Amino acid sequence: MKRTRNVNREGQRWTEDRAGITLRLPIELREAVTEESRIKGDLSRVVLFALAHVNRKEAKITQTRKAGLRLSNPQLLHIGAEARMALKEWAEEEGVSVNAIVVSVLEEFFRRLKKRNALRTELQMEIRARHGFMPQ
Repeated sequence: MKRTRNVNREGQRWTEDRAGITLRLPIELREAVTEESRIKGDLSRVVLFALAHVNRKEAKITQTRKAGLRLSNPQLLHIGAEARMALKEWAEEEGVSVNAIVVSVLEEFFRRLKKRNALRTELQMEIRARHGFMPQ
C-alpha cells in the first residue's frame, strides 16, 4: 500500500499570486503577537508592521526546526503576495525557512517594543487606522 503525503496545503504553494503564509511561532512569541492584536486580521498587520520596522541586517536568524522550541499550531496569515515573495527570497538567501525569518523578525521587533513606548503607540495607531476607534 503506497502512502502519499499531502504537501500542498493551503498557503504552502509558493506561487506569486497567493497572499497567505503558514506560520508556527514559538508559544511566547505567539502570545506576544496576540496581545498586540485586537481581532483576527490584526495578526497579519502586526507581522507586516514588524517586517517594516526591522532591518534585515538587524534580525539575527534563529532556526525553528529541530531547535527544541515549543511551537504553536500552524496558522494561516494573509500578508499579501508582495510581502510573501519578499520573505521567500530572503529565506532563500539565508538558506532557512520563511518561518525562521518571521520568527527572527518578530523576536527582534518585540525586543524593541518592550523598550520603546513610541513604537507600541505607533503599532496601536496603525491597527486602529484600519478598524476605526477601539477602546483599550
